[in-house]
Amino acid sequence: MVRWDCPPRCLSPHVSPVRSHFEELTWHPSHGDGRVRVLRWTCDCEPVFYELCQASGLRFLRRTRRAAPGRASVAESDRWQAQETDEMWIALLHGLVR
Repeated sequence: MVRWDCPPRCLSPHVSPVRSHFEELTWHPSHGDGRVRVLRWTCDCEPVFYELCQASGLRFLRRTRRAAPGRASVAESDRWQAQETDEMWIALLHGLVR
């Protein structure tokens, strides 16, 4: 008999494993912008999770890596116009960029 979690614990999307031909993004230390709007995010059940963010009219990807309980490192991608960043977000979800 299969036991289903109800409701499921993971409600946000998970990133697919990287593909053999994935593109590496350049990651920078977090700018620590005061006003960042998080538009989308991946499930945080994994040690690494991502957010699609917007600040000052530009969008970027944010990566959070948890090393130990209570310790995390946050990095951000370059900043792009909305359409380009949305395309990067989709590529990230499909394992085409990291």
